[in-house]
Amino acid sequence: MNEPIDSRKLQIFLCLAQKGSLKAASPELSLTNSAVSHAITSLEANLGVQLFHRSGKGLVLTEKGEYLYRKAIPMVARMNSLRAELAGEKLEDRSSLKIAAGFSLLGPVMPDVIREFNECFPRGTVSVRAAEREASLQLLLDREVDAAIIVDPPAEDADFAYERLFDDEPRLVVNTRNPLASLEVVPARNLAQKTLIVSRTESHTVKNLVQQLGRRNVEFRECLAVGGISAICEMVKLGQGVAILPEWVLRHATDSPSLVSRPIEGLRLTRSWAFVTAKWAAPSLATRTFMRLCQQAVAGLGAQASAVVAGALGVFSCGI
Repeated sequence: MNEPIDSRKLQIFLCLAQKGSLKAASPELSLTNSAVSHAITSLEANLGVQLFHRSGKGLVLTEKGEYLYRKAIPMVARMNSLRAELAGEKLEDRSSLKIAAGFSLLGPVMPDVIREFNECFPRGTVSVRAAEREASLQLLLDREVDAAIIVDPPAEDADFAYERLFDDEPRLVVNTRNPLASLEVVPARNLAQKTLIVSRTESHTVKNLVQQLGRRNVEFRECLAVGGISAICEMVKLGQGVAILPEWVLRHATDSPSLVSRPIEGLRLTRSWAFVTAKWAAPSLATRTFMRLCQQAVAGLGAQASAVVAGALGVFSCGI
């Protein structure tokens, strides 16, 4: 009979996977480096697999480690929900949740997160509304949402705390007939007088791109708003302009071989996605669980994707 997986060791594993080093994980767990190392070694022996590649640059998950990481987040969430139920907590009263999220995340990420959340809180409710970065922060300030998932979060201050989810980099998207498709890297000047196809002109990413190009005296002929990612892809396929999308958004929207993406030379377009909460209210069990499910869902997204848990919302115990 197989020995059950130790839930405490799973929590240690999750924290270490997200922190990337014993030095960073130990304070979060209130354990010594030696205790964390021993717990991971014991877990690997129990499972019969290596979970981390160990090198001088830190710890990197193996293929089996990545698999366990994805599976362990909802597993730990459910165990802690069960603990709360047994302790007599009225989860149905605490699990009503309102989230503001960036438009790009709605199709690729939110359905899986909401599905997992509903399994953890079958009597709870969650509503997600799409909003731009500034609007999301205002909704938090107005206490109309419990958390927001946005790009480029503000520096932590008296109002907001945030946890990074992953980084990505929007790239130029063109059809394969466009001369720019033959370039490995597209010079910014080559975008002059092109038509930029966007979902919304007020997008934080679009504004950032236009501002950076403006400092180089490069202007688009126009920004054509078409309302959605699928529509953007179709317009670019038809040669009506170019787009700016991260690779993970593009590939979720289409697998068409007629579209390619290229980096733009000299521009700083890398974005950091983050889960933002208000400092004046302690995150609820539902909020912490939703954040952890988001971390699971975005694992692997973007060129530099990494789910990073920091201390503001607690270590991997949904009941904390």
